Amino acid sequence: MEIVAADPAKNITLFVLDDPGDREGRAETARRLLADPRFRAEQAGFVLPPGSGKTGRRLWRLEMMGGEFCGNAARSFGLFVARETGLRGRVPVTIEISGLDTPVSVAVDTEAGTAEVEIPKPAAIDRINAGAGGMEVRDVPLIIFDGIVHAIVPDTEPGETAFRRIQAAVEKRCRDLAGPGKEGRPAATGVMFFDTARRFMTPAVYVAATDSLVFESSCGSGTAALAVWETRSFGSGEHRLEVKQPGGVIEARVCRQNGGIRGVFIGGPVTLSGKIPV
Repeated sequence: MEIVAADPAKNITLFVLDDPGDREGRAETARRLLADPRFRAEQAGFVLPPGSGKTGRRLWRLEMMGGEFCGNAARSFGLFVARETGLRGRVPVTIEISGLDTPVSVAVDTEAGTAEVEIPKPAAIDRINAGAGGMEVRDVPLIIFDGIVHAIVPDTEPGETAFRRIQAAVEKRCRDLAGPGKEGRPAATGVMFFDTARRFMTPAVYVAATDSLVFESSCGSGTAALAVWETRSFGSGEHRLEVKQPGGVIEARVCRQNGGIRGVFIGGPVTLSGKIPV
């Protein structure tokens, strides 16, 4: 097979150009690629040809390894599609991605090597209580997107034990919200450990289909979740944040109007490799 490695703030994402065609095959391929030390990858997605997606439109589609949504992958994929189709300069690229029922638009700049994507607005905003790091963390914000759910956890030491305790509380709350007889478990669960003094976020994401937990170098949808929460009391207008993470900075924009969210965007530099045979 061939792959392309995308680097959005060191959240290395592998685009697999030869799709196995089924969820089990994708999960196994992703596990092998993530275990390969050559790539230091944190996630993988599978490129589907135009017209093969759910909408029936002639759009390129990316299926993430567990059917989840990923903001960094979406914006990187937009830049990849622009390259593959010969687009140049500042152009909008419409794509499909797993976890969402509708296409998304990516604003790419092929000269500058940047890409910005609009993240669909949260389906819900909730709160949970959870034990983490030997302490009870109360009123943890829960930002629920289609395809991924993020908990924003302030001033807690990042680690797997803390993650698992918070994950259990997140999944329980999602089951309660889904109601009797429904699965309720999110395709992906993120815990964004946020150091409020340093203004620094350490993302950790669990993908259910591949049973994988990765402490990521950066997280696009997690950045959007933090930006939504940070601007919750802001007035109408466009609010910009730069979120520092282990792999670098992701830029976020939240457009608010009359107390509601009109749009959420994440962007910044992305580098793409050439096609790599594996």
